[in-house]
Amino acid sequence: MNDFDYISIASLNQYSYCAHRCWRMFCAGEFADNQYTIEGTSLHDRVHRMGEINQDKTWQVRAI
Repeated sequence: MNDFDYISIASLNQYSYCAHRCWRMFCAGEFADNQYTIEGTSLHDRVHRMGEINQDKTWQVRAI
């Protein structure tokens, strides 16, 4: 690895949404989790675990 600072895809996505918001999140460090970001993180973590669930008439299978 070299000494360059790389820009993450998440940062570019935030910048394309709102440059000022991106600055506040990544430069000023003003981002704080809320109920929606915590729920999203929890749901995303579940995607990487294998399993299956049956809800009503829907059968959901998760696999890597």
